[in-house]
Amino acid sequence: MAKTSACVVFFCATLLLLPTLPAFAESGAEINLLSWGAGALVVQEPPSFSEHGQWSAEVLLDELPSTGWATKKGDVTPKVFVFELADMSQITSLGFNTAKVENPGMGARNVKVEISNTKNGPYTVIATPALEKLKDHQRFALKTPVTGRYLRMTVEDNWGDPQYIEIMDVFAYGKVVSRRPLPDNSGMFTSSCGTFHMQQQGSAVNGCYEYKYGLLENGGFDGRVLRFNWSEADDKGVRQSGPAMLIFADDGQSFTGYWWWPQDAGKSPSGRWDGKRVSKVVGSCPQWKPGVGNVVVDQLKNEGRARLYGILFDTDSDHLKDESKPTLDSLIAAAKTQPTWSFGIEGYTDNVGGDAHNQTLSEKRAASVKAYLVAAGVDAKRLTPQGFGASKPVASNDTELGRSQNRRVEIVKK
Repeated sequence: MAKTSACVVFFCATLLLLPTLPAFAESGAEINLLSWGAGALVVQEPPSFSEHGQWSAEVLLDELPSTGWATKKGDVTPKVFVFELADMSQITSLGFNTAKVENPGMGARNVKVEISNTKNGPYTVIATPALEKLKDHQRFALKTPVTGRYLRMTVEDNWGDPQYIEIMDVFAYGKVVSRRPLPDNSGMFTSSCGTFHMQQQGSAVNGCYEYKYGLLENGGFDGRVLRFNWSEADDKGVRQSGPAMLIFADDGQSFTGYWWWPQDAGKSPSGRWDGKRVSKVVGSCPQWKPGVGNVVVDQLKNEGRARLYGILFDTDSDHLKDESKPTLDSLIAAAKTQPTWSFGIEGYTDNVGGDAHNQTLSEKRAASVKAYLVAAGVDAKRLTPQGFGASKPVASNDTELGRSQNRRVEIVKK
């Protein structure tokens, strides 16, 4: 199939991702740290066939074997990438996908991977794998686990094609060893969809953007990854919405983001946002002002259900993180301002750790939310906790992003 350039326009939602996420799977198992869902970013890339989307460097981190990176036509010299992990991490193995390259000769062959604590090095070689032709899930265990935050990958050559080098995905499996404190990312950011206005309280985020009366609803940070629902209005005022995520740079001055139509969860993003901070002042939009109204109430009125990304738990635990308080307090306020409502509290997990374990964990997490609300004065009779384990995924459990989207709490108006 002839290679065609992906459109590099940063689509807004009406022209054409789900949630985060503890950094670990529910069982505390190793995860792919080199993924969007884990908050990884490409911070140095070689000349590539596309700037964004298919055949660009960013999709090396999407964990989708059908999308990948390619060189510019006729350039098959060694290419260097630098990847930034969200936090200092311990890596035990590396992985690569090459089955879906366009022909066998284009697939990456010899690769060198190095690690460092800083972007500028020094770097230490940790692996020099020789990749097989047309094969996914090529995994290479390291003799000794290594710790660092930056991975430098050099793709040395391919299997003989004179036009392109291609590789579809890169993986680094392990665990986070230290987490950076959660910064306050409130403020205004310019983007292709107008200015974003974001107010952060703990891990919770709400806000708006200046395109089609856009809203950021029920957002929540885990690390530097923000999950939320985007919502926009058409000319008749009818709203449509879907999942989205933003990965913030360490300094909070920029973000890279992706959004999805609801039916496209688990697939390639429907569009991309890039934002740059212009002010620490939040500002407002006609459709949203900070501190006015209650997003949980509005969503329950309109949809009968709210997915609250700001409710976070310790890994493999029902202990609520302190950053969850603002989101939980919004739910308390909803209960007090709507005294005739009752609420279902639903806990969900990913599929790691076994059905029985995840079912129990989801039940305990729902019960923890109920206990917090009852302690704040909400009548226990109005609250019905229920756990669903991994039985109702909203995204594919095949990727770290999908699994993180499936770890969630939802509130239902009864």
